[in-house]
Amino acid sequence: MYSKKSKAVASVVAASTALAVGASSAALSDGHSSGTSAKPQGEYRSGDFHNHTVCSDGTTSVRTLTRQSLDRQDWFISVGHSGSGIRDCYIDDFLYHSRKGGGGTAGLWSNTRDPSDFKGDEKFTEFTIKNHDGTEVVQKVRDMWRWQMAQDYMLPQIVDVREQPGNEDKVAFLGLEQSVPGHEHVSTSIITGQYDAEPNADLLAHYEYCFGRGDADMSQGGGQGWTCEISSEHNEMIIGMMEGRTDNQGVVDYNSSLIDGKNPIDDGEHVRGLAGVAWMKEKAPMESFFVEAHIERQGAYAPDSAKGFNVEQIRDYNEVAPDIAFGFESQPGHQAVRTRGSYAGRRPTAGFWTYGGTGAYSAAEVTKPGLDFDGNPINPETQCFEGEKCTDISRVVLARPGVRTLWDALLSEGRRFWFFGSSDWHSRGTFGPLDYESTVDFWPGEYQHNWTYVVDNNLDNPAQDIVDALRSGNTYVTQGDIVTDLEFKACSNGVCAPMGGELMVSKGDRVDVFLTVTDPDQPNNSPYHFNNPSLLQIGQAVPLSNPKLVHVDMITGVVGQKFAPQDEGYFDPMAPETTKVAKQWAGDELGEGEQKKLVYSFVAETDSYVRSRGSNIPAGTPNERDMNGNPLPDNLSDNIACTDPACPPHINGYLDADVEAWADVFFYTNPIFITLKS
Repeated sequence: MYSKKSKAVASVVAASTALAVGASSAALSDGHSSGTSAKPQGEYRSGDFHNHTVCSDGTTSVRTLTRQSLDRQDWFISVGHSGSGIRDCYIDDFLYHSRKGGGGTAGLWSNTRDPSDFKGDEKFTEFTIKNHDGTEVVQKVRDMWRWQMAQDYMLPQIVDVREQPGNEDKVAFLGLEQSVPGHEHVSTSIITGQYDAEPNADLLAHYEYCFGRGDADMSQGGGQGWTCEISSEHNEMIIGMMEGRTDNQGVVDYNSSLIDGKNPIDDGEHVRGLAGVAWMKEKAPMESFFVEAHIERQGAYAPDSAKGFNVEQIRDYNEVAPDIAFGFESQPGHQAVRTRGSYAGRRPTAGFWTYGGTGAYSAAEVTKPGLDFDGNPINPETQCFEGEKCTDISRVVLARPGVRTLWDALLSEGRRFWFFGSSDWHSRGTFGPLDYESTVDFWPGEYQHNWTYVVDNNLDNPAQDIVDALRSGNTYVTQGDIVTDLEFKACSNGVCAPMGGELMVSKGDRVDVFLTVTDPDQPNNSPYHFNNPSLLQIGQAVPLSNPKLVHVDMITGVVGQKFAPQDEGYFDPMAPETTKVAKQWAGDELGEGEQKKLVYSFVAETDSYVRSRGSNIPAGTPNERDMNGNPLPDNLSDNIACTDPACPPHINGYLDADVEAWADVFFYTNPIFITLKS
């Protein structure tokens, strides 16, 4: 396995990314390099910021998950859903006994804590317990608000693990998978206080109290005096952004909606979510982040209910707080679920499915909600997936293979908006947490990695270095260790810029884009060593546990107009026609040996960006790729047989669950911007 990369090796790779040949320049204050930098040398480190414990709907305690994650990765942010919960965060519950009511009240806050330990307004949950003799008893148990769990019970467990011997160079802190008002989920954190001499998560808890959907507590934080106002400047900014919107975005004048300092309404409150990032910007502008989680999973935005995100809502968050709302998690966790990523199924997922394990917003082309690619209303008889997706045509978002993605639409405006992946760890599904197989999740660092370029500028507060690194855009994402030691940079006239950076050039200058990766000739973490069923379709025998990089795309786009909230283009998820695959490498073109050194060169004619992706599946592979190498929807893997005697019984003879995940792996880089000097 490669998740514990040698720091010496990583530093060498990082240094070649950050330094230009024969040139030097000062570091930019906003973290985006327009050339070389005098910053301290950093390295790529692997981490995860979306996962779950028994605090919400996971199976492991905060302490167990933190320990397991730091064994596999360099940094870890533990999160849980907004609202409240009945389960004690200190107790492992591998079989979900406490969540389902099995075993009586064992593992519940009401059983392990004195009533005086609970803060905030009272809340209770009732569920039915079936006794061994078959009789049933209705059990009423006390809920604890998530803000209190964060403040009193979650962070101490993280601190305990990160201070254990062997974790001195690891970073771990607390975040939140916020159930954001008006939408589904967002991975977020406010790091303020978490590495203090007496660590605390007070500001993160305050944020959850104010802006967590499902938090109906009106106690001002159990008497701590918490209120949720934002500045009049931000309040007026949001009012202006909502001008002309016809669907329900909530009470547009957010500050006017507060009762005892808080707006407790949950449905249709997109404005309240925007107020949340404004609040972060005011309280912790460089110590917080807000990254939309599994962004496609709940489809389009649904007024009056908490569902998905349209492109305009994604733009809204980035408009209010570009240094906080700087990306999305378009490569979801749950990669071992039979509907990969837990997309489709009964959910009105945008694009219906994942594409090579990645959502349609960054791996395919999507339409405006309710419309087809010609701008006509969707025909439910021919253009809808069966089931609930067709009950509300206005929420259906179609997809097709291609590179004019919603992500590229944002990049084409020049938005510094980044791509991330996650584990979304809950459990192994039908298997135990320590089994090799899975029908739901992989442990953080087992299958997916956010490789983020971290510079140790804050030895007393390394959480700041992680947040700064995520904000920089210098992150690449891998599945199944398809590559390691990736270096991606654009250079001109002896000056280079890394991922997330900006290379300033003159019109007519030659730009060379360098992509160097290692394709390791060693097994990854896959427990399956039989030949990949996807590749057997085309006569190639390659073990699942040792994928080979066989296809790489260099994708470019022109950077043009940045749309304002009242512009028609602000609501368009389709990137311009100038977005294209500029160069491909396949098979022998990738070269011999483990290290691949690829170069794409062009003459700068306009502002642009460049990004890259690569995979173990060749173009034209049935049920996996179109003839241009674009991933096809992952439901097609059901057409691929798994006939090897070693195929596990839980996949029922076809490519499914965790075997499908190991069979089809990608890497994605974030973009580099090329800007003409004025």
